[in-house]
Amino acid sequence: IVMVFSTKLAIQQINGSSIYEYLWSWSITSDFSLEFGYLIDPLTSIMSILITTVGIL
Repeated sequence: IVMVFSTKLAIQQINGSSIYEYLWSWSITSDFSLEFGYLIDPLTSIMSILITTVGIL
């Protein structure tokens, strides 16, 4: 199941741009804030395919 998900993400990265999902922000001051979320770029999709392939072996 995870291998199919990783492959789907890799194909989506080839056809489009990076995915950034913003989840939560913590404002420390008016000039500085921390944003929490996740980013799926081509490197992330390649690493997820690599890790799931090695895990299957």
